[in-house]
Amino acid sequence: MNKNMIMRVIYEQKDYPLAEKLCEERQDDESLLMLARVLFYEKKYAKAEMLFKKLHKFVEYGYCKLFQGEKHAADMIWNSLEDSSPLIMWAKALSGYLDKKQTRIPTFFQIRNFYECDLDTLMSLKFLKYSENLINSIQYFADINPEVYKFTGRVLLNHGYLDLSEKFLQAGKDVIFDDTELHFLFAELRMAQNQRPAAIKSLETVLEISPTYYPARKLLANIK
Repeated sequence: MNKNMIMRVIYEQKDYPLAEKLCEERQDDESLLMLARVLFYEKKYAKAEMLFKKLHKFVEYGYCKLFQGEKHAADMIWNSLEDSSPLIMWAKALSGYLDKKQTRIPTFFQIRNFYECDLDTLMSLKFLKYSENLINSIQYFADINPEVYKFTGRVLLNHGYLDLSEKFLQAGKDVIFDDTELHFLFAELRMAQNQRPAAIKSLETVLEISPTYYPARKLLANIK
């Protein structure tokens, strides 16, 4: 069985035990890593961690521990690693902020690449204390990357925290008014609040800033 057929087993058949067996038979670590990532994104952390550990992907292994509520184990794994990638450095910084400690300062791109995804996952898993601690650290992140207000507002919006979402989206707009995504998110927020005229106004602002912004044009056509 070739690599393409293994991908079909993973993505179409979703027979993960068979996919793992085939990867091991072919000694195909690349496909096995793909399987581990699929399991991770489907929140099958117990199985994913075994594969990440086997493949020596220890930062991802640590994330599996964190998302299973084993933060101490995650910290031990991450602290044993050298700062050899942005993800490792972010994971170490993240760990401190989850405990309300500023142990490391992340970079602009680490915040852009990892903050929103991690906050969304923590909220999806109902780790509300960790989520609250991370959000309450926004003052540190905003000094480095002010887009963090937008990232936070979007996650809160997606999880139904409309009032909190508005607070952070407004903070983002106060800093970067010409960010088209912020105005589009405001339109989505207003729709969720059943405020159609305000949503239209936000969409019109988007198109004033960026006339070719397709999501705004499509939404505006749907609600007018």
